[in-house]
Amino acid sequence: MKRLLLALLFTLPLSTLTAQDFSPAMTSPEKMAEETLRLISTDTPDWEAFRALFVPTAHFTVVQDVHDMGMTGKSFALEDFVRLFQNSPDRTFKEYQLSVEVNEYNGIAMVWQTYKVEVADDSNQGINCYQMIYHRNRWWICNVIWANDTNGISVPEEFLPEK
Repeated sequence: MKRLLLALLFTLPLSTLTAQDFSPAMTSPEKMAEETLRLISTDTPDWEAFRALFVPTAHFTVVQDVHDMGMTGKSFALEDFVRLFQNSPDRTFKEYQLSVEVNEYNGIAMVWQTYKVEVADDSNQGINCYQMIYHRNRWWICNVIWANDTNGISVPEEFLPEK
């Protein structure tokens, strides 16, 4: 009975998901991570295509060094994240994938994506960590957590591309 209840609880939120907007990017965790960056690194993002990558309950968390408080996270729901981007006055940044590593098991994937961001005359690097699930013949992003090197902590060598 417990297993049945857990299975129902797990599948109910996903029952609203469909693969109507299926694209080749949805066939692998690596492609999903690349597509996420591609969609937000443009002057006019396609927010419907962006939303189609995520489960409706997806969360985005940025890890920051907040002066006297140390490391802390700020989280956004999917729609809050989209609104934050839509209302941003500066849409001149470009985010590029430097490397990607995927750990996958039984329909779940953890993707570590090292990126570089260029904003005007400045740039920094960081890491996106995606949690994904495979459901209805495609991948879905459940959560994204990221941190960048603006607080003086460099991206570890093992996450950077081989030279």
